[in-house]
Amino acid sequence: MIVPLQGAQMLQMLEKSLRKYLPGSLKVILENSKGSKKKVYGTIYHMSHGNPFNLKALVDKWPDFNTVVVRPQEKDMADDLDYYTNTYQIYSKDPQNCQEFLGSSEVINWKQHLQIQSSQTHLNEAIQNLANIRSLQVKHSENILYVSPETIKNLFPSFLDAKNLSPASGKPKAINQDMFKLSSLDATHAALVNKFWLFGGNERSQRFIERCIKHFPSSCVLGPEGTPASWTLMDQTGEMRMGGTIPEYRAQGLVSFVVYSQEQTMKKRGFPVYSHTDKSNTAMQKMSYSLQHVPMPCAWNQWKCVPV
Repeated sequence: MIVPLQGAQMLQMLEKSLRKYLPGSLKVILENSKGSKKKVYGTIYHMSHGNPFNLKALVDKWPDFNTVVVRPQEKDMADDLDYYTNTYQIYSKDPQNCQEFLGSSEVINWKQHLQIQSSQTHLNEAIQNLANIRSLQVKHSENILYVSPETIKNLFPSFLDAKNLSPASGKPKAINQDMFKLSSLDATHAALVNKFWLFGGNERSQRFIERCIKHFPSSCVLGPEGTPASWTLMDQTGEMRMGGTIPEYRAQGLVSFVVYSQEQTMKKRGFPVYSHTDKSNTAMQKMSYSLQHVPMPCAWNQWKCVPV
């Protein structure tokens, strides 16, 4: 069975049901801040409020579902090679028995280049099995998932432990404000961000970056030339991503300053603060530690699938 969730009431029921599965359900759904009148923004929130990426949610049954998939509408997935657009967020209460649902062409279009994101490494077996059945090459990336203390306090407070926090203040060192000016990105900066994004560097990734800049908050510092020296932005799932610094301005603390500034912007607007870092990227891990971002017990996973 495939059930599309339509209307605010069904989406709110989905939110409520998934609250108890955080942080594992972080890439799919985020709920209200406890004790706050502000809404915490996540994938489902965007679907209920404007839906700038035109996403939809599918479950295997309703209301007692096991697996939920958030994905774009079919009409927006016209380019079979655009795995930036052809992106699926998945959460399953039963990863060992979700293969039949995920295998349906109505849920996932396995004929396209696509990517799957989830905080559940246990989905790997089902995805690899489906890749073998459908003759796909799969590249699985497992990264460290970081969440800010305030987001943890609001969303799953029982997890917050003082032992997890860095003894640092959580604030970055000051930068030379005569040389660098805090600002936000605009669409003309997409090419620069794309150039330095590990997952980017092509026309499709640049279009994706442009959409993110247009629809969601971003932060950067402008160098003496008046162009971004360091930056970070947010994607359609509410995650802080695509941070970078041009080579001549590295090792000056700019990325820490920009990430901290973006964090303050996101908190003021009710967004959660979370991100991921490659396990080999020790510099970004040290930065996350200095800002008191907490590594989660679950990983940030991405499966890039390409038909053979």
